[in-house]
Amino acid sequence: MTEKDEFFVPEEVDKQIEGASQSNEGDARDAEAMAYLRSYYQTDARQEQEALDRIWKRIAGAAFLEKTSLKEEKEQRPMQNIPIQSNGGMLNSSRSSRPQRSLRQRLGILVAAVLLIVLVGGITIVSYALRQANSGPTSPHPTGVISPEHGKLVVTAVDMSVTPGQIGNLACGTNVTVTYTALFHVKEDSAGGTVKFSYTVNNGRGDMPASITFKPGETSKAYTFTWSGALPADHTYPGRGGVQVTSPNQLTSALIAPTGQCTPAAAFQVTSVDMAVSPTSIQGIACGTPIVVTYTATIHLAPNGPGGTIQLGYTVNNGRGETPGSTTVSAGQTTKIYPFTWSGALPADHTYPGRGGVQVTSPNQLTSALVAPTGQCTPAVAFQVTSVDIAVSPTSIQGKACGTSIVVTYTATIHVAADGPGGTVQFYYTVNNGRGQTPASITFSAGQTTNTYSFTWSGALPVDHTYPEPGGIEVTSPNQLTSALVGPTGQCS
Repeated sequence: MTEKDEFFVPEEVDKQIEGASQSNEGDARDAEAMAYLRSYYQTDARQEQEALDRIWKRIAGAAFLEKTSLKEEKEQRPMQNIPIQSNGGMLNSSRSSRPQRSLRQRLGILVAAVLLIVLVGGITIVSYALRQANSGPTSPHPTGVISPEHGKLVVTAVDMSVTPGQIGNLACGTNVTVTYTALFHVKEDSAGGTVKFSYTVNNGRGDMPASITFKPGETSKAYTFTWSGALPADHTYPGRGGVQVTSPNQLTSALIAPTGQCTPAAAFQVTSVDMAVSPTSIQGIACGTPIVVTYTATIHLAPNGPGGTIQLGYTVNNGRGETPGSTTVSAGQTTKIYPFTWSGALPADHTYPGRGGVQVTSPNQLTSALVAPTGQCTPAVAFQVTSVDIAVSPTSIQGKACGTSIVVTYTATIHVAADGPGGTVQFYYTVNNGRGQTPASITFSAGQTTNTYSFTWSGALPVDHTYPEPGGIEVTSPNQLTSALVGPTGQCS
């Protein structure tokens, strides 16, 4: 029997089972396998022993028959000396019958021995075959003692997934990154190790080597690889991706790719421009009023375009002048907003705000409609002072003692024409009945109709009653106008 056969003889199996039962590395599954082997081996040995007992009984029986025959032969030997009155033929027949019986008995013993050898050998071969079958990779009770494959790293499957799952909603030319994920599965009883493989992102036309390491006991591990770029119009990418395991065993995964195809990109082209303006009307606003007018161009492009830069010029004065501009759109973008403004005081000649719009020069040529606020500003009245009111405080100094220090305040309220453009009023004021004058000015904004200006006299009330005297103003610009003169009533005492 060879060394391999001796590994499975009963004595060696007992030793292996006993050694495995004392190992600290066994688990519940090993214990179950050892119990199964003990039961199987004991049953197998019992059946072999019963068969051997039956064979030995048969051999013993044959031996017994041989002894009985020999005894009978000895008892008959004295009779050979007694003269027998017979012919020679009868004597010869008696002598030849004894050797024939002895030969048959010996042949029976020989046949029984041969049968014993064949039967024992057959039982041994069948038992060995059964043990080999139970210790193979398909055994329902695998153990580290019997299976030489225990702990070996074997890749059993590779699951593939891809992100994004579909590209049918993307325009060709769009930049995208496609991520392939390979999930490797190995045997549960793996002792760990390195899995070597190659991956492809173009249906296997090209591949890249890679590896991933499993720790003992790990059963699955993921590896990701990517393709990135602009989606080509010929749909060659992203291709189907997958992996091919080369070590520790060979295995090829399924190939997968995002579903659908990118939409062919249209030519980069401006199809139309919509114009809007704010405020939409300047009706009722006085001419000369400062204002900001915003024009908004909504530029429309062909769908699924590759994107690019739009070159244009815009106008705010009916096209008499133009300012260059540009704006950039991304791939697949179909609209773009482009605003521009005019600001200033509304002129009385209504030249501004003018009609505004854009003229596209690239990627193609297109001119928008021109738009402007409706209505016109209200013509402003000439900037003119219409009247001046004078007030004084205190209104009386009656009862105050002469020599008392006092401050007298004169207030001029200047009125100008309504809806005026605004401006500066130049004037002189007096506090001594016009014998002396001091220059001054005050500013009006557009549309402002009134403004006030204050001036004062201060001092001790003189006994000659020369102060405080009536005060007032004399306007010199934008037109000429003199106010009334007023002063406190009464006199100091």
